[in-house]
Amino acid sequence: MNLLYFANPMCSWCWGFSPVVMALQARREQYGLTVATGPLGASANRPMRDKDKAAVREHWQHVEELTGQPFDHSFFERERFVYDTEPACRALALLRSSYPALAPVFLQRLQERFYAHNDDITDPDRLAAIAGEFGQDPVSFREELDDPRLAEAVAAEWRQTASMRVTGYPMLLALDNGKAHVLAIGCQTLAHVEAQLSGIGTAGAVPDV
Repeated sequence: MNLLYFANPMCSWCWGFSPVVMALQARREQYGLTVATGPLGASANRPMRDKDKAAVREHWQHVEELTGQPFDHSFFERERFVYDTEPACRALALLRSSYPALAPVFLQRLQERFYAHNDDITDPDRLAAIAGEFGQDPVSFREELDDPRLAEAVAAEWRQTASMRVTGYPMLLALDNGKAHVLAIGCQTLAHVEAQLSGIGTAGAVPDV
């Protein structure tokens, strides 16, 4: 059985769901886990306004209260920060192209750096440095991040994600015998996902996509 996980590195609810994904990743001999990205809806054309920060802060507080995941709220002291999720998605796609099994762990590291350590993962240089922790040559990785073909591939992936009616993150599917079963829409517990997994093969137990 293969699992298909839709996420965005700068989605706070995906950060809240990250421990569940890591628990599934630890069972990779049992489940193949593929990460796909999609657009978050944040504006990449202008710096965050006060009302944008207030909306993001509210999400962070909810995730923090629900999951206990750490957040560095000094992020909101940043001036003229542009909430552009595309560079981090490019970095994830680039590493995944060579090492697909590492994609869930790399995603988790990007999230950790952004949310828990207030690292700027919109910065290609920082993304290359983080990739260096995964055995990548930072200089080569940085150069490849600017390849227009990579940007085109990410744009195509985002269109495909939208075509699959994925409108929010996180979303986790199980692919079994040519059928897709919903395991989680939104931030769910590991117990919820395991219950959904155990229901696959039982008529009516898990809704199909």
